[in-house]
Amino acid sequence: MDRHIELGGQEISLRYTVNAMCAVEDRAGGALERLTDRQFTATRLLLWGGMLSERPDTTLQEAGEIISRHMEQGGSLDEIVDVCAMAMRDAGFFHRAAEA
Repeated sequence: MDRHIELGGQEISLRYTVNAMCAVEDRAGGALERLTDRQFTATRLLLWGGMLSERPDTTLQEAGEIISRHMEQGGSLDEIVDVCAMAMRDAGFFHRAAEA
């Protein structure tokens, strides 16, 4: 399932797959949790990984530029992290909240 967000003036489609998450871990040099003290690096990796399905040639540099434009336009890093987390949850990487 894709999650869509407008960042830096462009529509971004996020889809997290096992291969995308492996690419993120490969770039992180291990589990993403190792980057908890490197908020910008972790956010850029998460955004990049989610973009790979739709835009396989996206570079980390391009993902960082999208984040920079988003922040210049008044957006926050937390907004990006939140939508990435929702997209990963949609893909089944985290448990969904129990439905009543």
